[in-house]
Amino acid sequence: MLRISRIIAASSAMLCGIAVSATAQPHGRVYAGAALGAFRVSADAVDGSSAAGSILGGFGVTPWMDVEVDVAIPTSSFNRTYGGDALSLSFAGQGASREEIERFGIWLRYDQRREVTASISTVAIFHPARGAVKPGLIVGVTNQRVRDRTDYTPVRVGPAVDPSHPYASPHAESSSRTLGALTIGANVAIGVTPHLFVVPDLRYDYGSIGDEINNALRSSVRVLWRF
Repeated sequence: MLRISRIIAASSAMLCGIAVSATAQPHGRVYAGAALGAFRVSADAVDGSSAAGSILGGFGVTPWMDVEVDVAIPTSSFNRTYGGDALSLSFAGQGASREEIERFGIWLRYDQRREVTASISTVAIFHPARGAVKPGLIVGVTNQRVRDRTDYTPVRVGPAVDPSHPYASPHAESSSRTLGALTIGANVAIGVTPHLFVVPDLRYDYGSIGDEINNALRSSVRVLWRF
């Protein structure tokens, strides 16, 4: 919770800086808002869906383009469990028989868990200059701050395996990192009043850069106030 609070505080400071800069723009119109929606992760390590809340803000650089910063926080973790029914590793020597491989083998179950502590997006939104209903095209980048954990549980250990070996008993590994992604999406801003807008929004974060897959699909309904 402390880390999330720091992220929100830093994002709020960033948005304040954006607001100050926006006042110097001849076409600038500052806005801020919040959103509720769904956050779906599709990755090598985990997959699944979670509800998510967002705070956001931005300004109009031109009558037809806004720049926006969004901080989304999923409410639950993403998990994946596999293994347990096949041999995971063996300490048998090269050329060993199947029986010897199994005598020196370990069967593991893997329980993987990912917490997305914050998903921070910076995007440009292109939309018509006028109209009470404005469809928008979203292009930008997103950084996911995540905590990954893998629990290794041996479900079968061969009789020749040293019982003091780390994989012969339950253990866990964890790490924290930041995942980058390209973001593309679309929304529709519906004017309720000259200042209040309701915005259905859909974004796809493509993070499959290199050999690792880390993608996310985010849908939400946003409420914006343009000052």
